[in-house]
Formats: sequence, C-alpha cells, structure tokens
Amino acid sequence: MLNTTPSPRGIHFDLQQTLGVNRLAGLWRLMSHYHSLYFGAALSTGIAAAANTATFLLIRYFVDRYLMQSERSISLWWIVSGFLLLAIIQGGFTFLSRRLAAQTAEGVTMRLRNYLFDHMQRLTFGYHDKTQTGELIQRATSDVDAIRRFFADQAIESGRITFLFLMNFGALLYLNGKLALLSILVVPVILAVSLWFFRRIERSYEKYQEQEAKLSTQLQENLSGVRVVKAFARQAYEQNAFDAVNREKYRRGQKLLLMHATYWPVTDIICAVQMLGGFTLAASMAIAGAITVGDYLAYVGLL
Repeated sequence: MLNTTPSPRGIHFDLQQTLGVNRLAGLWRLMSHYHSLYFGAALSTGIAAAANTATFLLIRYFVDRYLMQSERSISLWWIVSGFLLLAIIQGGFTFLSRRLAAQTAEGVTMRLRNYLFDHMQRLTFGYHDKTQTGELIQRATSDVDAIRRFFADQAIESGRITFLFLMNFGALLYLNGKLALLSILVVPVILAVSLWFFRRIERSYEKYQEQEAKLSTQLQENLSGVRVVKAFARQAYEQNAFDAVNREKYRRGQKLLLMHATYWPVTDIICAVQMLGGFTLAASMAIAGAITVGDYLAYVGLL
C-alpha cells in the first residue's frame, strides 16, 4: 500500500483509508489532520453570521429606542461604535474563515496530488498501455481541482448560508413569529427544485468530464504521433476526428451551462416573489401599528 510523502504538517497519511461507499465520509477522511483548521473556519463563519444578524437588531434598537427617546441615556457615538465593531467582527472573521478554508483545501489537494503522481509512476506498463492518457490527466488535474474548490469555496459557503439562515430565522422569530413563519414558506419549494436540478446537473457534469478526458487523449495522441500522421497523410482524418470529439465536448458543456442558466433564474424569481410579498405584508403591519418601524427595517435586512 502506497503512502504519500510527508505533508506540510509533517504527517504521513495513507489515502487508501478514504475509500468507501459514503462520499461524505470519504471527504471527511480525506481531510484528516486538517479537521481542527476546518472547524476553525466553520466557527469563524458562524461568528461572522452572528455579527451580520446583530447589525440589523442594532438598527432596530437605534430606530425604536434611541431616536424615539426625548432624553437619551447613551451617546450616539456608542451606537456608531457598535456598528463599526460589528462590521470589523464580520469582516475579520469572514477573512479568517476563508483563509483557514483555503489553507485546508491547499493542504489536502497537495497531499492528494503527491499521492496520485507517486501512484501513477509505480503502475505497470500494461496498465498505462490499456488506460487512456487523457483519463489519467483528468484524474490528476481537473478532479483534484474540483476537490480543492469544494473545500475552499463550496462547503464553507454552504456553512455560511446555513448559519445565516438559522440566525436570521431566530431573529425574525424574536421580532414577529407570524412574519418569520411566512418568510420560510418557499424554503421547501427551493429545496425540491434544487434537488431536482442538482441530480441532473451531476449526471451532465460527469458526462462532460468524460468527454474532456477523451479530448485530452485525442490531443495527446495527435501530438505524440505527429510524424506518423504526416508520413501517412492522415492530417485531414485526424483533424476531423479531433473536431468531432471537441464538438461533442462543446455540446455537453452547453447542456450543462443551460441547466445552470435555468436553475439560478428560476430560484431567484421564486425568492424575489417571496421577498416582495414579505415586504408588502411587513409594511402593511407597520402601517397598522402591529410592528414598529425598527422591526420593519430589521425584517427587511434579515430577509
């Protein structure tokens, strides 16, 4: 069983341990010895989300309490300092979460690249003779970069959205329970639409990756056998073959982009309709005196 070279943290790690049926469990094992860093990134994301929520609650206090008091017990500078402090906390911990997530992602992918390159050099000649070169290139480049993007951006962004949703929903419940419940009516719809789209996007992405591997193989064969192609006057044939593979890659990529171009506007429209309805309802409640102006401003920001 092959071992990777020492990681930047001076730890030997066998990537065969990450193999398993559950993909999430495999990703968790792949992150071994970096769990504490990623936990710090998640915690920093939560603190930044809390500071964001607290900012709108401070706006509510400023409008309903400070501006409405004839005799103010605290100075305006304390309110201003509160906004500045919350902005610094949000920006600082957002930066820290991104830095820790990027450090984890780069460490994991460097360890994975070292393992893959070492493993491919030790494979038999027969394996390399039967396996397409483009597929090996795909595994060592695009697939590894997809894992890096997952740890650096996608996972931490999902955590940020989750933290923001939970904290903002808790703040909305504190402001007005009716508005809070009406604000999440579209969440099941968004989840259902997302699951439906992502299952199809996943299949399209896998087909696109397979075609990219074929294109890399075709290009490698053309470059390595250029003398043979010229000797047998096969330029036109090879050019047509490459064009066919490249056109198929373009078609699959176009289909994948079309799915993305459909998903995001649809979900944005659903969310926009819900937000417009929420703003209208909250405004009517503020006019009727059911909620205060500060409640309305905080609701608009939290929504």
